Amino acid sequence: MLTADEHDQSGGRLSRLAHRLPRLPEETPGTPVTYTPALVAYVGLLTAVALAAAAVTVRLPADPALLAMGACATFLLAATAVRVLSGAASFWSASIFAHLGLTFAAGPIGALVAAVSELAGSHVRFGTTWFKSLFNAPNLFLSNLAAWVVFHGITGGGTDLGPGLVAGLTAGLLAWVVNIWLLAVVQWLTQPGMRVLPYVGQNATSVLPYFLGAGLTAFGGVVLVDREGADGFLFLLVPVLLLQMSLLVLSSRTRAAQLQREAHAREKELLLRQALEASDAERHRIARNLHDGVVQDLAAITLGLRARAGQDGEGRAMLHAADATAEAIDELRTLLREIAPPDLQEMGLAAALSDLADPLRDAGIEVTIEVAESAGDIRGTALNATYRITQEALHNVAQHAHAGHVEVAVVKDDGRLDLRIVDDGVGFTADRRHQQLEAGHLGLSLIHDLAREAGGDLEIRSVPDAGTALHARLPADEKGGSASPGHIASHP
Repeated sequence: MLTADEHDQSGGRLSRLAHRLPRLPEETPGTPVTYTPALVAYVGLLTAVALAAAAVTVRLPADPALLAMGACATFLLAATAVRVLSGAASFWSASIFAHLGLTFAAGPIGALVAAVSELAGSHVRFGTTWFKSLFNAPNLFLSNLAAWVVFHGITGGGTDLGPGLVAGLTAGLLAWVVNIWLLAVVQWLTQPGMRVLPYVGQNATSVLPYFLGAGLTAFGGVVLVDREGADGFLFLLVPVLLLQMSLLVLSSRTRAAQLQREAHAREKELLLRQALEASDAERHRIARNLHDGVVQDLAAITLGLRARAGQDGEGRAMLHAADATAEAIDELRTLLREIAPPDLQEMGLAAALSDLADPLRDAGIEVTIEVAESAGDIRGTALNATYRITQEALHNVAQHAHAGHVEVAVVKDDGRLDLRIVDDGVGFTADRRHQQLEAGHLGLSLIHDLAREAGGDLEIRSVPDAGTALHARLPADEKGGSASPGHIASHP
C-alpha cells in the first residue's frame, strides 16, 4: 500500500508526464455550409448508394476482437489529426493505414466500422456538423469498399507476395480515386468557379503517395492476421500509432514555434509603437519649448524694435532688424509645424495634407489631393507616417523638382494604406541621387526611413525630365506598424 508521501510523489510524476505530452492546438469551427438543392441532392444520393452497398455486402464479423481493435485505433488516429502545415486549412492523420488494413482483413464490415470510427474521432477533434458527416460517412465507406473489392479480386483471399503487392497498390489507388472525385464534386457544388482538374492534380501530388503506401501496408496487415489472428493486427497498428504520435509532436512544436514568433512580433510592434510615441512626444516638447520661449522672445524683440524705430538712419536699421526678426519668427513657426504636426485625428487626413500643399500652391504649383473615403478611418502609425511621408515628398518637390503639377492620392485596400505622390518635374537619376546624398540632402532617405519604421513598403520611380512617382504601402490597422521590416526599392 502506498503511503501519503509516496502517493503525492506518484501524482507529481504523473502530472509532470502529462505536461510533457504534446497538446493538440484548438481549431476554429469550419466554414458554414450553403445548402443548395444540388448539394443536398448529391449528398442524399451518395448516402442512398452507400446504404444500399452496405446492405448488400456487410455481414456479421467473424472476429469481433479484430473489429474492436481497428475501431479503437481509427478513432484515436482521427481524434488526433493535425494540420498538414502550420497555417494550412487541411488536416491529416495516419488513419488511412488503419482504414485499409481493417477493410482488407475484415472485409465490408471492416470498411463500415472504419468509416464510423473515423467520423466519431473527427467529431471529437473538430465538432463536424451532421451534414458534413452525412457526406463523409458514405465517402469513406465507398472508398474502402471499392478498395476491398479490387484487393479481394486480385488476391482471391490469398496472401501470395506478388499478387498481394499488386493488389495493395491498385486498391490504394482506387481508394484515392473514389475519395477525391466524390470530394471534388462537393467542392465544385459549393464553389461553382472552382477548377476541378487542378484540384485533383494537387491532391494527387500531396495525398496519393500515402494511399499507395497504405495499400501496401494493409496487405502486410492481412498477412499478419492470416498467421497470428487478431493479435497480428497489432503489428500493423503499433507503427501507425507511433507515426501519428510523431506527427502530433511535430505539430505541437510547430505550433509552439509559431506562437513564439507571434509573441515576438507583438513585442516588436509594441516597442516600435512606443518608440514612435516617444519620438512624437519629444518633438512636441521641443516645439512647445521653442514656441513658449524663443518665438515669444523674438516677438517681444520685434515689438520693441518697431516701437523705438524713428525716421533717421538708426531707426530704419531698427525697422530692418524688426522685419528680419519677424521673418525668423515665420520660419520658426513653419519649423514648429514640421516638428509637431497638428492633431491629425481631429483635423482629418485630407485637411492636413491640403495644408501641406499650401506652400507649393503659393509658389504657383498645382497640387491635387485625393483621400478616398475608405482611408478616412486610419489612425496611429499609419496616419502619422502618411502625413510625414507626404510632408517630406512635397518638400522635395518644392526644393528640387521644378514641377508644375503634383498629385497626392490615398486609398485603403485590404488592410493596407496606398499612398501615391506623382509630379511632372525634372526627375533624377541614380547618380544624381547619390550626389545629393553626399551633399547632405537626405529627403528621400528620410522618406525611406519613415516607411520602414511604419512597417511598410516604399518604391520610388523617376525618369529624367519625366517626373517622379512615389508609392508607399503601409499597414492600415488601428495599432499601426508591422512586425516585419519593410521592403525598400528605388528605381531611376
